[in-house]
Amino acid sequence: MLLSVDGSKTTVQCSPAGTVQARIQTELIMKKRKFLSLVIVLATVIVAAILGYIYYEYIPRVLVDDTQTLKENHIWQFDLFVLGNRNVDITVSTAQYLVYVTFWYQQNSAATTYLIDKPVTNTTQASFPVSVQQSGTYYLNVQKTEQYGETVTTVVHVEVTS
Repeated sequence: MLLSVDGSKTTVQCSPAGTVQARIQTELIMKKRKFLSLVIVLATVIVAAILGYIYYEYIPRVLVDDTQTLKENHIWQFDLFVLGNRNVDITVSTAQYLVYVTFWYQQNSAATTYLIDKPVTNTTQASFPVSVQQSGTYYLNVQKTEQYGETVTTVVHVEVTS
């Protein structure tokens, strides 16, 4: 920087203002980069957690694998997480007598949606694929017919996979 005092030129040494501004801008850029990097890392972790949860809920799994001795009926209850459609396979086998399989979803106290209501004859294994379209609580009822009497029991094996 040059200063003029009474017509003579005097040189004064000082740090130029441009260098200070450049240093401040560099520090601001570094802070912005650190903040942006932190935002990107947090967003990646959140997205990975969400995708992991969805994958965990959608991997094929056994919801029910049970053998019961039925005198009248038995109801199984399970929750499903659904995005779009989800296939549920219901397999019922009975050892002696005819049973009826009922699979339903209840939205509220008045609206019940029946997805299956089918008989399974004795000594057979029946498999029912069902497409489920809503998340929520589902019920599976296996009921022995009354034609054999109320004192007769039958053994059923139920497996539900999704």
